[in-house]
Amino acid sequence: MAEATPQPRLFPRTRAVQLSPPLFPVPPPPSPVMVLDLDLFRADKGGDPAMVRDMQRKRFKDPALVDALVRADGAWRRCRFRADNLNKLKNLCSKTIGDKMKKKEPVGTDESVPESAQNLDELTADVLACLQVSQIKKVRLLIDEAILECDSERLRLEAERFESLREIGNLLHPSVPISNDEDVDNKVERVWGDCSCRKKYSHVDLVVMVDGYEGEKGAVVAGSRGYFLKGPLVFLEQALIQYALQSLRARGYTPVYTPFFMRKEVMQEVAQLSQFDEELYKVIGKGSERAEDSSIDEKYLIATSEQPIAALHRDEWLRPEDLPLKYAGLSTCFRQEVGSHGRDTRGIFRVHQFEKIEQFVYSSPHDNKSWEIFEEMMATAEEFYQSLGIPYHIVNIVSGSLNHAASKKLDLEAWFPGSGAFRELVSCSNCTDYQARRLRIRYGQTKKMMDKVEFVHMLNATMCATTRTICAILENHQTPEGIRIPEKLQNFMPPDLRELIPFIKPAPIEQELSKKQKKQQEGRGKKKAGGGRDQVLEEQMKNMEV
Repeated sequence: MAEATPQPRLFPRTRAVQLSPPLFPVPPPPSPVMVLDLDLFRADKGGDPAMVRDMQRKRFKDPALVDALVRADGAWRRCRFRADNLNKLKNLCSKTIGDKMKKKEPVGTDESVPESAQNLDELTADVLACLQVSQIKKVRLLIDEAILECDSERLRLEAERFESLREIGNLLHPSVPISNDEDVDNKVERVWGDCSCRKKYSHVDLVVMVDGYEGEKGAVVAGSRGYFLKGPLVFLEQALIQYALQSLRARGYTPVYTPFFMRKEVMQEVAQLSQFDEELYKVIGKGSERAEDSSIDEKYLIATSEQPIAALHRDEWLRPEDLPLKYAGLSTCFRQEVGSHGRDTRGIFRVHQFEKIEQFVYSSPHDNKSWEIFEEMMATAEEFYQSLGIPYHIVNIVSGSLNHAASKKLDLEAWFPGSGAFRELVSCSNCTDYQARRLRIRYGQTKKMMDKVEFVHMLNATMCATTRTICAILENHQTPEGIRIPEKLQNFMPPDLRELIPFIKPAPIEQELSKKQKKQQEGRGKKKAGGGRDQVLEEQMKNMEV
């Protein structure tokens, strides 16, 4: 192994500067967000705001955000330019005072500032040379106030700029279908296996038939969508985890078991604002282990191991020779599923808590490398599901359904023959440098500090969300006797379950049908009995008429 080279100093040494207390309230810095390169919005820097505006339209998002950002950025740059000039002017005042003191000129007592020196933006060395030292000191105080005002305005504009920037999505890959209707316009790229066959039972019935699921008691304990996975399905889940991890390790991925909690400030750098309301669980606890500390700490449960792994190299420079960095993330995932009311309420397909193995890669931003890796990650997922005998198709997700970070996303949707539908098992996204900018994960190191900083590309793809994959296996490998275990998983199963998980309970759908038929028969019997009584009554009425 090559010896590790020492980390380079990222910033040059600077002298400590004593700062005066602010005369004006300074707004807090903007909240961390994922960003695009600001130079994309600056025409004088080679950027193309019109192109970004067009990308917003293609995402079916508000293009006016681009105009608002350009306005705020222009004002911010002018403000910064003025602050730089004011600092130069302040240095000029100090130099002029020093020159006058060397010449032993009188300090003077006049602190009034003549009209010629009141316009700080047009103040020159010649004007200062005509003033007394006492007057120049007064001018310098005015400059300090102007600098603080300018800094306050600059921070306000920076916050305004980021308000727009955080809602502007990544640049789309040219192959992304432009549409806002994923139900109609998602493009099918390829199909594998028989995606037309039908089988008797859906996963909702099959999890019960193998006695691997307890939903009613799970809901009592954990609330909506709560469940106990049990018996053979626990072993099947562990088999999937082992097989997925070993498959990824064979392809150069490093397994990572991630934290389940993330600090708020770090989660803000990897998640969209909408996720905080619709997906993430917030956890409030003590800010310290010390009993006397009453501070509160705010964390979030992860929705995917992608989130902590994205922050694994936060604030680092990654060397080109070390890339790509490939991680196989293993974690429990927690999702609120807001907006899914009424969908998949039974079974384990859509739940609040599940295990998942994730592919995550840090890539070079050069030579189309990240797009080559994108195809490799998708191929890895396809090979995994082919080896499990699960038919699927690959769909290219429409522009209007992409999250802000994704430049392109492909989904692997498995065919569920018992449900008669395609269901998503894998999502694979290339986020290019969108996340890396906010996380400050830089590529290489610049030879000169003035060179433009580059950022790595970051990609993620599901390998196996265990509950969903179990559902796909149950439907595709059902037999009259039970569930046939795919060959690749057999070595990870107990001996008595290695080839088959037997059915030991009746299908809920058949029990429901039997109850319904019984009620219908009882209803017909009552109607028939009631009809006989009516006939007797009718005959009695006729006799009375006679």
